[in-house]
Amino acid sequence: MEKAPGPIDLDGRTHEGGGQLLRNAVCLAALTGRPIMVHHIRGNRSGGGGLKAQHLACVNWLAEACGAAIEGAEKGSKTLIFEPQDPSGAPNAVSKAFKLVTRDGEAVYETRLDIGTSGATGLALQAILPYILFSPSRPTDHPVRLTLTGGTNVSGSPSFEYIDNVLVPTLYAIGLPDIRATLKKRGWSQGGSTIGEITFDIPARPYSSLPAFKKAPKDPNTKTYGPLHLEATFVGPASVHDYVRQVLPPAISHHFSEHIDETQGTLHIKCEGSLHEKRIYLIILAMMPDEGYNPGNTYQLACDWLYDRKITSIERAATEMVERVANSLAQLVDGGASADEHLCDQLVIFQALAKGTSRVYPGVDEADDPREPSLHQRTAEWVAKKILGAKFDGDNACEGIGFGAEADDKKLKEAQSKERHEDVKTEADEEEREDNALALRLKAFGINGPDRTGHGGSTMPCSSCNTDDTTSRT
Repeated sequence: MEKAPGPIDLDGRTHEGGGQLLRNAVCLAALTGRPIMVHHIRGNRSGGGGLKAQHLACVNWLAEACGAAIEGAEKGSKTLIFEPQDPSGAPNAVSKAFKLVTRDGEAVYETRLDIGTSGATGLALQAILPYILFSPSRPTDHPVRLTLTGGTNVSGSPSFEYIDNVLVPTLYAIGLPDIRATLKKRGWSQGGSTIGEITFDIPARPYSSLPAFKKAPKDPNTKTYGPLHLEATFVGPASVHDYVRQVLPPAISHHFSEHIDETQGTLHIKCEGSLHEKRIYLIILAMMPDEGYNPGNTYQLACDWLYDRKITSIERAATEMVERVANSLAQLVDGGASADEHLCDQLVIFQALAKGTSRVYPGVDEADDPREPSLHQRTAEWVAKKILGAKFDGDNACEGIGFGAEADDKKLKEAQSKERHEDVKTEADEEEREDNALALRLKAFGINGPDRTGHGGSTMPCSSCNTDDTTSRT
């Protein structure tokens, strides 16, 4: 008997060497059924690395979802062995991670992940969303409602606003379901840790592959267009809201001076209270005209910052935030980017799973040189190569494996079989119609028409069977 291959060995210190490597690896292991061993987990992080609450919550959710055996799933652990069940073992069985319930008269599969701390829900989403969208054991007959509890505004991680305004619309644009994100309560890592809650309503997706996608201009040397309009969301103490509304418009005019005549809409500013002077967050969103592979559509560019420095003056901190975020976004627009660096690394796993060559364009820097991929992006690519065998060209393009393509082939064969059956049925129906028409013509002359054996009815001998046909005339 052929020996089963051992787990794929992954060094947690590779490239960025943080939690993303673990999250992507466990997600892809759960999807493919390939066992992995990650050692030196988060080995490039200060404090010695190891599993934290957010990573552990992701591991446990995915283990339940795919029925994996796990070793080392405890806080502080630096080695994890994750051995999923073969996903082809029960292709029609819905994972135990999803519970079918009725809400407002409609059936929905519910699942939740509770971090237990203010750990980033935006990072946990990266680990489990691809599984929910692609797994053979996901629900395909009813939508999924995913609930995440933990931090919604956490330093160094996607905020709720970024997920809702950038990630979710982008996933829909590349061919995935139209997900609805709802903020129930904010959870902060600043100003005292608090636990928040987000729900994601995910429409059912048939088991099939994701077609290759392109978030890139057809010609990077073409004119760079300005935003159609800009939207800013500031979350901070109410005492500084008017000040932000005052300093933001001139900052936009200054940093977007080259595109100010092209901006068709106005700057919309939304302010929300954070209930704490140390909780200050700003995101600016640019709605861009898509002049690449999807003309007539729009895409989103965004930059944000959860202020993480010592605050000596709330006005000074707000000014610093406005200048930094506006300048960073203007550089993305000027460079012709189709995605910011954070979106680029989050899309890698979808590029690797898609069928065909997908490309995401990060634009050029101030020297007109192509922007280099971030360490997070390099890490995501490395994991996808190791587990999936996806191929990256070093220029933000990926030859994906077409995960789920076998379902496409099955559907094609079923459609072809149905078409052949319909052709045969149509041919038989046509023959029957011709026989019936002939019978009517013969009947007009007092002769019975042919039966389905080809014999006609008359008082003349039937020469083909050498007997008298005794069928009477009518």
